[in-house]
Amino acid sequence: MKKLVLSILFFGFNTVIFAQNEKYVSTMTDLVTNIQSNYEGSYIPLSNKMERIAAAESKEWLPNYWVAFCLINETFRMQEAGEKDLLLDKAAVFIKKAEVISPSNDEIEVIKAQYAMAKVSIDPMSRWQKYGADFQTSLKNAEELNPGNPRTSYVMGINIYYTPEGFGGGKDKAKPLFEKTLSKAEIFKSETSYSPSWGKAEAKFFLSQY
Repeated sequence: MKKLVLSILFFGFNTVIFAQNEKYVSTMTDLVTNIQSNYEGSYIPLSNKMERIAAAESKEWLPNYWVAFCLINETFRMQEAGEKDLLLDKAAVFIKKAEVISPSNDEIEVIKAQYAMAKVSIDPMSRWQKYGADFQTSLKNAEELNPGNPRTSYVMGINIYYTPEGFGGGKDKAKPLFEKTLSKAEIFKSETSYSPSWGKAEAKFFLSQY
């Protein structure tokens, strides 16, 4: 009888865990699909939803990653420097949370590089020395952790694309990196339905401009 009770309790516990995981996967998949295809609207409503998931799922790194992703990419659509910095300061907190949960993670290194790029873009002349070095270090780390990650070459490509030719950038130098992104994306497999898979469509867009 005791064994039967324990078996029922065990089965019930696992059923609850499975249901929770199933709901988490479904919610994350839907939300991340919207985030990665959000080429027109604001990222803030999506960020707010993901922030609530991050608070509820404190052992998961991806919700924190996606909050940071939304906040960083929102700044590229803004004009006022102070408002950009406020969002980036918040993004940095979520990057740190993700990194504590999942250290030595290539996707987190890529988002750290994107964060550094966003900081530089606000004031290139005064910020390049600090954040430019952070950008290079993070992408180097990401490449070493996972050479097959297409987002590494994409972020490097977008940085070079918008860097003036006189400073070593330009469209022509960026093109091979966008092509490399597509080559990597063809064979890259995301770990989950809500893991990062962005970069391919964006690289195709930039290549269409040539």
